[in-house]
Amino acid sequence: MSESDTLAQRALPVVLRYGLGLLSVAVALIFTLLVHPDVLVSPVFLLAIIVSAWFGGIGPGLIAALLSTTAIAYFFLPPFYSLRFDLSHVPHLLIFFVSALLISSWGAVRRRSEVLLRRSRDEMEVKIQERTSDLRTSNQKLQAEIAERKRTEEVLQKQALELHDLAQLLELAHDAILVRDLASQIVFWNRGAERMYGWQREEARGQISHRFLKTVFPTSVEEVDAELMSLGYWEGELLHTKQNGSRLVVASRQVLQRASSGNPVAILEINNDITERKRAEDAVREQASLLNLTHDTIFVRRIDDAITYWNRGAERLYGWKREEAVGQISHQLMKTIFPAPLEEINKELLSTGQWEGELIHTKRDGTQVVVASRWSLQRDEEGNSLAILETNNDITERKQASDALLRAQAELAHTARVMTMGELAASIAHEINQPLGAIVTNGHACVHLISHPTPDLCKAREVIERMIGDGMRASQVIKRIRDLLHKAPLEKSPLNINEAIQEVIALVNNDVHSSNVELKAELAPDPPAVVGDRIQLQQVILNLILNGKDAMSTVQTRPRELLITSREGNAGELLVAVRDSGNGLDPKNVERIFDPFFTTKAEGMGLGLSISRTIIEAHGGTLWATPNKDQGATIQFVLPPSTQDA
Repeated sequence: MSESDTLAQRALPVVLRYGLGLLSVAVALIFTLLVHPDVLVSPVFLLAIIVSAWFGGIGPGLIAALLSTTAIAYFFLPPFYSLRFDLSHVPHLLIFFVSALLISSWGAVRRRSEVLLRRSRDEMEVKIQERTSDLRTSNQKLQAEIAERKRTEEVLQKQALELHDLAQLLELAHDAILVRDLASQIVFWNRGAERMYGWQREEARGQISHRFLKTVFPTSVEEVDAELMSLGYWEGELLHTKQNGSRLVVASRQVLQRASSGNPVAILEINNDITERKRAEDAVREQASLLNLTHDTIFVRRIDDAITYWNRGAERLYGWKREEAVGQISHQLMKTIFPAPLEEINKELLSTGQWEGELIHTKRDGTQVVVASRWSLQRDEEGNSLAILETNNDITERKQASDALLRAQAELAHTARVMTMGELAASIAHEINQPLGAIVTNGHACVHLISHPTPDLCKAREVIERMIGDGMRASQVIKRIRDLLHKAPLEKSPLNINEAIQEVIALVNNDVHSSNVELKAELAPDPPAVVGDRIQLQQVILNLILNGKDAMSTVQTRPRELLITSREGNAGELLVAVRDSGNGLDPKNVERIFDPFFTTKAEGMGLGLSISRTIIEAHGGTLWATPNKDQGATIQFVLPPSTQDA
């Protein structure tokens, strides 16, 4: 709406009000002129003034008073129809005008009062309606809040009962279990808490938990409560004071319980006394600090493998500073490669209290290191496992040297096998010539059979089948020679020792018989399975057979007998023995025969038995020699049984 329209709307009521004043005076004048009520002239005009003032206000009332006075003086006082009047009429006119003014003012004021009163009443009614609406809204909100509060109280009671029931299930636990509301007032206190802290249930209920127990938090209580409210749980170590004034360290687990609406209602707190464990860890840490100047790596870890102490030796070897390592899971930090499943190692540690073995660790720079590791389990007075002290010694260089030695021994063993094959050259040639000669003979026979006018195909087929068999026999001889001469890294796998012995016997059988030696084998029908390198173990068996054959080379008056046996030992191990009927062993040389380059044969190098013992020991076994009671000697070895299926 424009400003001119607003002014017009305001001007219109003014014109009407003043017009009403003029109209009321005019009506009064016309009435008096027509009726000539001489006595009622003044009252008629006073009535017009009252109407003007009542409906028009003070302004129109004044105008009506002025016009009425003028009309009376002009029309009703001599001289008539003239504004001149006798001075004797002045008091009358003055009284009329003053009376008109008073009546106009009184009417206007009363009218204004009525308008203001009506407006005030209307405003009051509006305010009362608004206030009533606000009160109605507030009442609805209050009723909703009351209903929600009732529901919350019901949920709180239900949750409290549920928590109480849950805590009752744990009443027999050694841990201290308490339930507290959001204001930290204790509402439940189990027997474990009574035993741990010394206060009875009645004494603890209603107390503020952290004030009651004089709790020392790892951070501020506000931060702990904020984490509990945001995550719904909190775990950490707290320091509490018991009834007798002593202090204890507890591993605290706090869980926030919520209502179905999601509002938190209570807190379940479970505390486990770890005071002795902390003391033991401190004691272990003090012991480890005494070894802080050693070159060995020493660190302490909890049962969950989290590192709690890391000495300078560990910093030097692995590259991580103490601040970086503490709190880390040791096996994850160093990417540990174990020699056996970790479950088996931990089982041995828990049963014996210690474990030793070789581990492969990865350093911070990514390189690997081999360590000789020694673990020692720390226990409390009740025998509970607390921590593990681990000491590691860097044996990487020693391991590399050992590997180099093993490679050199493998080279030497390969050389010995080649030399042995040289000694068996005549026997090998005979073994191969036999099937080859048979193949040639059968070939000629086959040519003769098919050259007849009517070839005898049935006999020719039999001859060809014999040729195939002889060829396969020659192939097996060559394969056994190639296997023994094969040069490859040590490769252990499950094997049947009887099969290995049979293959060696097939290879040396002709050479042994040519030396007038009767070779017998008494092999267990189901020998224990072992894990080993097939070629190296066959080399040991070959060396023992040839050594036994040579030991009987001077025997002329009795049979030369060589017996090889396999059987299961008392502890489930595999026992292989080679017994000869030679001249026996000099008691002084029983152990010397296994020394490198020691030999009792003029043409021998003294390496066969030395290499054989090295091979057997590398397989976790033992090789030794004993003189027989009657004649000859027995050389035998034992191997641990395999835990795998052969």
